[in-house]
Amino acid sequence: MDGGSLDEHLATVKAFLGRYEDEVVTLLFVNTGVPLRSWAKAFFDAGLDVMSYRPSTDKRGGNMRTGDWPLISEMVAANKRLVTFISSGADEDLVPFILPEFDYLFETNFGIESPDQYTCLPARPQFPGNFIPDRLSLVNHFLYAKFLGFRFPNASYAGTTNAAGFHVGEMGEHAVRCREMYGKRPNFFLVDFFNEGDVFDVEWGMNAY
Repeated sequence: MDGGSLDEHLATVKAFLGRYEDEVVTLLFVNTGVPLRSWAKAFFDAGLDVMSYRPSTDKRGGNMRTGDWPLISEMVAANKRLVTFISSGADEDLVPFILPEFDYLFETNFGIESPDQYTCLPARPQFPGNFIPDRLSLVNHFLYAKFLGFRFPNASYAGTTNAAGFHVGEMGEHAVRCREMYGKRPNFFLVDFFNEGDVFDVEWGMNAY
């Protein structure tokens, strides 16, 4: 699926950060096949390399705990207000501001085809048993439909999938369940059709309580 020009996307991010100087942005790029040098060039061309957060070398390779991350106020003060993860192809020795996703966070299962399949357990990377690692958490909450063996986003069910309620399959229920399991609110939710349902109400609830 073509998400458009990376250069144009990064220009939009740069403009946003320039306009709102107290904001921090996190980017996650998945299913990446572009060479790392092309990613780096795009960030340099946009002027985002100097605004990007770079973890210290001793925190690489899965050694960064949630408590090691700086506060938003510290990132704003240092003007390191962009955090970028890619799912594959990162090399921090070469490009220290493009971070390998699975060294810094875990994510839940994403191949959901039924509303009763949502889980809070790490799927990537995998850990033994029900172990929840002390790293950033990304909860996948979107639903697929299937036709003739092909899987595609279930747009017709998006209003329910992204609902703030507490019924099985709704985002509100999933969020509360993961917060209880983790002992803290999830760091990120990945959704489809964010403009459908109550995505931002769930976000507000997670941040408020």
